[in-house]
Amino acid sequence: MNKKIFAQLLAYSQIDLDKITQPYIQETFGVTVKRCETLEDYTQFIDDACLHKYFSKYWQNDMKKWKYSGLALVDEVNNLSPRAVLDVGCGYNEFKGKIDNLIGIDPYNDRADLKVKTIEYKTDQKFDVILCLGSVNFGSRDKIIAEVGRCVNLLADGGTMFFRVNPGIQHDRPEARWIEFFSWNVPFIIELADMFNLQVLDIRDDTNQRKYFVYRWKN
Repeated sequence: MNKKIFAQLLAYSQIDLDKITQPYIQETFGVTVKRCETLEDYTQFIDDACLHKYFSKYWQNDMKKWKYSGLALVDEVNNLSPRAVLDVGCGYNEFKGKIDNLIGIDPYNDRADLKVKTIEYKTDQKFDVILCLGSVNFGSRDKIIAEVGRCVNLLADGGTMFFRVNPGIQHDRPEARWIEFFSWNVPFIIELADMFNLQVLDIRDDTNQRKYFVYRWKN
């Protein structure tokens, strides 16, 4: 749950849901959501609407700026000769046509092969490579663990996962004000590896203070 949004709603409403009107939501958060029965539901829907607005209308990616997790990954992934690659939160699907056998999923961008959230992506397919480049970055620790766990479930035996993560740096644009960026750190990266039986192949500092790391499924 987005703590920033929940705290704002709680402070304003004092648990009186009648105070949370559509004009208030629009003026405060810049989005529109349906009427909800709990503060938690309002928080969830506003959070999702804020993410959708920002990543579908304002966010832009420059693949050339990432030292390790941008275009450098094209050859690295293709050299693994993957039968199937999943780009989680693919944004503008910039690896499409560059990395072999790639499917891009994203809940907000029309250029994705499938517009779907990571947790809600249903398939029987297993992927030799999964890319999570700036996409598993939002919300609570439990949400991050659930999303990484879903990716692990989609990974083929011996598969490899490439991550770029945010250590909690807020984006500068005002439209990102209500987005909750998870504070990734090296101990948590190692903790997740132990939790999901993954081997850490690499951890590096990438551009803009991001962390780049690679997991492989332990055989």
